[in-house]
Amino acid sequence: MSLAVTVGNVDILTRHKYERLQYTGSAGIVAALEDQRLVDRWRGEFPAWTGEHWAFDAGTESPGRLRPINVAAHRRSA
Repeated sequence: MSLAVTVGNVDILTRHKYERLQYTGSAGIVAALEDQRLVDRWRGEFPAWTGEHWAFDAGTESPGRLRPINVAAHRRSA
């Protein structure tokens, strides 16, 4: 089972996966970023992005590169 889904070139992470990445400093909220130009560029390039979260790209092509992510809402128990 995958912990991320891509929609419009923006990964959607489960809340659990996001919280694990956040705990290790590999993800966070946009307010923590210092470069507003980066956030503005993401808003233009990724219309499916909610504009709230980011994570480091774990890919081997460019490790350490920031990317916008969306975080899935908590699921309610029935």
